[in-house]
Amino acid sequence: MAIYIVGCIHRVAPAVMAKDLMATFKTSATMLGALSSVYFYTYALMQIPSGIFSDTLGPRKTVTVGAVVMGIGTIIFALASSLVTCFVGRLLIGFGASVVMVNTMRVCVEWYKPNEMGLINGLTTTVGALGTMLAATPLAVLSEFAGLRLSLFLMGIATFLLAWNCWCTVRDRPGECVHNSQDKKAANETSFSSPQSIIDGIRTVFKNPYTWPPFFGFFSFYSTLMAFSGLWGVPFLSHVYGLSNKEAANYMMMISFGLLVGCPVTGYISDKVLGLRRLPYVTCALAYSAVWGIVCFLTIQKTQPIYLYIICFFMGFFCSGFTLSLVASKEANMQIVSGIAMGTTNTGGFLGAALLQIVLGKVLDLFWEGATVDSVRFYPPGAYRVAFLICFLVTLGGFVASLHIKETHCRNWP
Repeated sequence: MAIYIVGCIHRVAPAVMAKDLMATFKTSATMLGALSSVYFYTYALMQIPSGIFSDTLGPRKTVTVGAVVMGIGTIIFALASSLVTCFVGRLLIGFGASVVMVNTMRVCVEWYKPNEMGLINGLTTTVGALGTMLAATPLAVLSEFAGLRLSLFLMGIATFLLAWNCWCTVRDRPGECVHNSQDKKAANETSFSSPQSIIDGIRTVFKNPYTWPPFFGFFSFYSTLMAFSGLWGVPFLSHVYGLSNKEAANYMMMISFGLLVGCPVTGYISDKVLGLRRLPYVTCALAYSAVWGIVCFLTIQKTQPIYLYIICFFMGFFCSGFTLSLVASKEANMQIVSGIAMGTTNTGGFLGAALLQIVLGKVLDLFWEGATVDSVRFYPPGAYRVAFLICFLVTLGGFVASLHIKETHCRNWP
């Protein structure tokens, strides 16, 4: 879980680092969006391989190696003297972080009951929300005090220590905790005995029509959330509302707080109150679209700060519906391919985040009027209105996808 927190810090850290990066490397919004999205492209491309690794090598080995790679990438990013080096570091960070979530859930599949998975996934995402909170105001304060490079360097060292702790303490399934060697051998046996069986597993997941609604639902939820809280939310509040980096980060922290509250609540309601997947998913998708409608059509007019805090909280709270994406995908597929199914669905969110950050960066640059503040491009309110309209339309697409989620009544396939 601690490694997952570090990975989540990296996801949204560019929002706090945006001004420093643009000033240091004299870069545009498009290039900054590309730098931030490298993490998400790598993450997205690695999700199916991550699922395969979880079903074959096991989560313990996979997450340990991933944490080491993430630590190396963080050190490289901290010491980068050029934008190219930043891209290399960011790519390695994304590669290392990409294996953590699916493998964490794969462990949970072995250790928890099916009707506990919604809550467990919600709690896991809550832990991740702690990471995004740390990447907001606390990271802004730390960077202001110690400098951005030293902050990242210390984070890289901490990641190496967490990798060692993972290797020493994590066990893939309960059977690995027993002392009998025969039981241990049985517990370590993989479901896939050959490359062909892996290909067959991927084909099974891809052919299942119920794999794709949670894929596109997660695409909608996560791409728009990361577009705002992970990159363009802080510049928007700075340019339109005149807030400082630290003040704007407080609002991003409120989004994380909304996730912190919403994720376990959504999981608990799905598991224990309703015993359903589709209804809470659809409800969250609809409410989340409504929040983005408010952001798109009202916040550009400089609404009161207290309302901004409320809007940011509910953006995070209703986005918590995405925690049911992996669970819905897992339950709609056989358990033998649960890692591949969750990896496939997880690809949707991070592919969407990668694509949308670049698209919004291009939109902002298209409407840039040539103004700069402290060597950083200043974008007018109209540019953000168009960018957020795109986000609103994406959330509406996610709502449509949510209507086709397979109702499993919190039970594994079939």
